Amino acid sequence: MKHFSWIMVPVLAILFTGCATAPTPTEVAAPAASATPDHSFISSNGIVFASANVLPSRSSQMGFAITGPVKEVDVTEGDPVKAGQTLIVLDTPDRSLSVKSAKAAVRGAQDELDLRNYPYKWYYHSGHPIYLKPNLEIRQQAMAQLDSANAALDMAQANLNEGTLTAPYDGTVVTVNVVPGQTVQPNEVVAVIGELNRLQIETTDLSEREIAHVKTGQPAVVHIKALNQDFNGKVIAIAPKATKYNSDWVFKVTIVLDQQPPEMTWGMSADIQIQTNP
Repeated sequence: MKHFSWIMVPVLAILFTGCATAPTPTEVAAPAASATPDHSFISSNGIVFASANVLPSRSSQMGFAITGPVKEVDVTEGDPVKAGQTLIVLDTPDRSLSVKSAKAAVRGAQDELDLRNYPYKWYYHSGHPIYLKPNLEIRQQAMAQLDSANAALDMAQANLNEGTLTAPYDGTVVTVNVVPGQTVQPNEVVAVIGELNRLQIETTDLSEREIAHVKTGQPAVVHIKALNQDFNGKVIAIAPKATKYNSDWVFKVTIVLDQQPPEMTWGMSADIQIQTNP
């Protein structure tokens, strides 16, 4: 037991010493402020800072107004397209048959009109045929039937055209969401196209506190994060109405670069600086 008491004394002494002496505080460095703010602000020298995204000047989510199975998909993602070029075609046999029937009706109405015109020519006056009055009403009826047949053909063709999706402008196919044989529903997004050769920068968090200082034509510097490069540009548009963003009202400001870098793509994020006092 004596041997045990000699061991405990130093240990207890150490414990009592620890309780009596406060530990020396260690200085902790404060976290560095982020170089990129999480909201827009204006500096003392009139520079507006905000976050932004790269977007095409025009983009369209394409869909059909009717239901039907996909017959043809004539484009793939990344394809350049021209205005009016066919993108996707639905299989609509009933509508195709309606067009054929309407064309046949037009041909029949035209034949009837030609038949009514021929026997009743009386003579030519100033290069125009003169018709006997008793047969004029029959000819007018034939003309009305032809007009009606042409109108029915126009309607049938318009219905058939609803099964063909075409590009509304020159652009690039960004997304294709369907394959042949798949049935699509009205207003389902089957393809997305955009003008990728005309990208622009749109702010996402420019608040009402700064918008009053921003005007079209003001110079801007755009830092594309993915490229880690700065590019010069200018403000070309300011939204006339605010939208809700992260519980705050923000205004979209559009900036176009002086020269678009080939590496810049739709969806890249950016930080912008607008010089409001050039």
